[in-house]
Amino acid sequence: MKSIVYSLIFCCAFLLFGMSYAQRYQAMVSPGESIQVAIESAPDAPMNPYVILIKNGIYHEKVIIDKPNIVLLGEDRDSTRIVYAELASKRTIKEYKGKPVGNGVIVLQEGADDCIISGLTVYNNYGSTVEETTAHQMAIFGRATRTIVINCNVWADGNDALSLWAPEGNGMYYHADLDLRCPGVDFLCPRGWCYATRCTFYGDGRALIWHDGRGDYDKKLVITDSHFDSKSPVTLGRYHHDAQFFLLNCTMTDKIIDHPIGYAYTDKVLDPCPWGQRVYMYNVTREGGNFEWMKNNLDEAKGSPRPEDITAQWTFNGKWNPEAKVKSLWDVLAYSKK
Repeated sequence: MKSIVYSLIFCCAFLLFGMSYAQRYQAMVSPGESIQVAIESAPDAPMNPYVILIKNGIYHEKVIIDKPNIVLLGEDRDSTRIVYAELASKRTIKEYKGKPVGNGVIVLQEGADDCIISGLTVYNNYGSTVEETTAHQMAIFGRATRTIVINCNVWADGNDALSLWAPEGNGMYYHADLDLRCPGVDFLCPRGWCYATRCTFYGDGRALIWHDGRGDYDKKLVITDSHFDSKSPVTLGRYHHDAQFFLLNCTMTDKIIDHPIGYAYTDKVLDPCPWGQRVYMYNVTREGGNFEWMKNNLDEAKGSPRPEDITAQWTFNGKWNPEAKVKSLWDVLAYSKK
């Protein structure tokens, strides 16, 4: 009799867990299986977030997302790794479903909007495994909008590790709790509107951050509560198109040199940048002392925003609330925090 009761309890528990699992994750990928296959099995246009849980392991594949509302969720950011070696000028996969594909370990095609990437290590290791170079080798590349990348390690052995470039620079991107490492240049380089918070940057190149804000005076890159470091002395940032930077409550080591964020070239002009230098800071602290260009100057920005005004919603002019989106999925996304 006891065995029958225990069996019934086990079956009920299994069914309840199974129901809970089905509600939380629409697909699961284990080592030896393909993340790409799971994406291709998703509906072409899911109305709700389609969550693909990726179990701990190393996945050696290029991942191409061409559908909206896809969520890639790793079981653990340090133990769930997507590793792929690819140089921008020597791509082996240049087309997917008849459309061009950019360089990157994870590539978001145009239209792959509202994508969330969380709980993963994404590493393009071309420079350390194939050819010693820091030429362009993206970890995450995107041409979609409303892209969220949180709780991840984003590493590349070359330039432009995290490159989100929606057409005409009209993309909105949100990043939180990222570890970004790159020996190249411009390894956070959004085109459009971008808000990043609680991130760590570790470089070894000519500049750590870059922004393209052409076409709209209000496009901006906002970085808050983040830390900057480098293996060797490095420039904090640069631009060669119209750009706008806000850095608040950030810390830096003494590897950040006395070179203000400014136009990248002195010998040529790629863009006349009619809006001029727009770099605004508040409560930035550098080991060994701040330089003059690190002073508080939010009052010089359009509208003279207060520090407390500068939020994700402010960054996106109230058109997108990514933190509300993350909060609505927290019971799912928190899996990778356990």
